[in-house]
Amino acid sequence: MTTASPRIPNLQDTATPFGVQLSGVYKQSFAYTTIKDRLPVILTRIIDTFCQNKNQIIDTYGQGATEDIKYIIGFISQLKNEIVTNKTLKPLRLNPKAISNDAEEWNKYLEYRTRVEGETPTWFNTIWLYCETYMYRVLAQEIGLTSTIQNYDPFEQHKQAVFINSIDSVDAVALYVKNIISDEKYNKENSKNDFVKLLKLSLWSNRYDLSLSAGAALKQTGNPVDVVESFDEDILVNDWEPVWHIVKENLEENGDNIHIVFDNAGYELFSDLCLAAFLVTIVPTTKITFYVKAYPWYVSDTTIDDFHWILDYMSSRDGYPNLQLLSKTFKEFLDRKIWNVKKEPYWTGPYDFRQMKEKEIKTYIQLSSAKLAIFKGDLNYRKLLGDINFEYSTSFITALGDFRPTNILSLRTLKSDVCVGLPHGMAEKLFEKNKNWLLTGEYGLIQAAVGLHKSHLS
Repeated sequence: MTTASPRIPNLQDTATPFGVQLSGVYKQSFAYTTIKDRLPVILTRIIDTFCQNKNQIIDTYGQGATEDIKYIIGFISQLKNEIVTNKTLKPLRLNPKAISNDAEEWNKYLEYRTRVEGETPTWFNTIWLYCETYMYRVLAQEIGLTSTIQNYDPFEQHKQAVFINSIDSVDAVALYVKNIISDEKYNKENSKNDFVKLLKLSLWSNRYDLSLSAGAALKQTGNPVDVVESFDEDILVNDWEPVWHIVKENLEENGDNIHIVFDNAGYELFSDLCLAAFLVTIVPTTKITFYVKAYPWYVSDTTIDDFHWILDYMSSRDGYPNLQLLSKTFKEFLDRKIWNVKKEPYWTGPYDFRQMKEKEIKTYIQLSSAKLAIFKGDLNYRKLLGDINFEYSTSFITALGDFRPTNILSLRTLKSDVCVGLPHGMAEKLFEKNKNWLLTGEYGLIQAAVGLHKSHLS
């Protein structure tokens, strides 16, 4: 099944075999399609963004931005050509002014991959998780090295548009959540049902992923609260009950922390904040730590600016009193330190989570201090599994390997060809129904690993 190719050595016309990491060398994999088609389209749209917004950028950052825009467009064009022609990955240029120069760690990882692979990694022949994350990291590095536009987020307007275009659906969810968190006589007998509903809203909001659509416009329509139950048959694994036990029973006793690793900004971020607001409402002693990305990442991932923008936008929407009330409540949670937002380099580093204990013990210990860690989205799922194509019936806890800092919950719609924890025979039936079931976002997982040993010092 192996075919020779001068551009992609050892290109194999197969799906990804079980037990190996995803890679563009397997022609029937989503990794191959992503590197060949999706990444170049994303880069082209970034160029379009710079061209369309050139005057606005110059007004904001000054005339010096003209040359910086020209340089970045040229850099992106070159990067796109290197991807489609399967060139080698290059070291990141270092920024001597950077306070925390994680670019050095990326360059060490390139040296490591070179030793492992026996030659300098190329786009299709190295592991997909590395080359795809490298694309976003090198883009952020080059923008950060410019003289004027180092703080420019080329994805910002697209992320904001997803939220703005979904405002009526957002308002419907806001009404539902407001009626819970502002009701002093809220009947806690309803809390289990509300927890499950908000968990599902958070899950299905993960469908709105701009990297999957290569940056094309997305919007949530209708009332998500009314229709969320209609998608239940598309939840392939639903471990809500053990998670509810942790949230309600254990937290009520101890007032422990919950950590949430965000995925997409916009509508998904709003849904995650609504879930977080509910959690601190039913157990007021709970504190929640949110993790955002340190750089613009995977088109729509949440940065600290995205986080604060959504609260400010909600508060400024005249005619939407539910959004204004929630924004005020969310900001109060931040002011009272009930909520805490952190950005750390590990979430935009070259490593998966199974390597965290070795590579960034401080982050691992932080997670270990929580009663529950919630990981949103497809990329976080891939990193939890080391981007290994496990057999579909492999248990989630087995696939996590040595990453066991605390109880773990993954909320993810399927948008890449890795998936574990399915009953025997389910994957085969899904392939018969739709050969692309792993990629479309149609199916979701509420997948938990509970009772994990906190082994950060072992």
